Amino acid sequence: MTSPAGPSKEERKKARRRARAEQERAAAKALEALADEAVEQALGLVAEVAAAPDQASSERGIDVACPTVDAARYVRKRINAALAYDEWLDEVQVWVWEETVHTRPPLTQHGKDNGVEVRLEKPGQTGRTIGITDEE
Repeated sequence: MTSPAGPSKEERKKARRRARAEQERAAAKALEALADEAVEQALGLVAEVAAAPDQASSERGIDVACPTVDAARYVRKRINAALAYDEWLDEVQVWVWEETVHTRPPLTQHGKDNGVEVRLEKPGQTGRTIGITDEE
């Protein structure tokens, strides 16, 4: 109920909660769209990466604008799920490159702009990739 002085404290709280919930839904929808685009790119690159003669020449960047490391990790999980479905995970690995952690240069314009990108490459002989931290 609105008084002549304006909305009550309870009404203002409800309005803020409603606005925050709408923002969160919009952000989740945007992240899903970003992940869908990344999965599509990854599925287009996976055969090329798997066919590369060695790990160094196999590396490819997924050119989507991941605004944060957490967003990139979510995208990586979505790509891994798609690659597992098509049974590519033995031949290709997906990892998150971060400008502040890794020494390799960015492969995509979004990586240069945001300092984070998702990459595909052939697994190394030991199953570990040089330049990847245990956090990934």
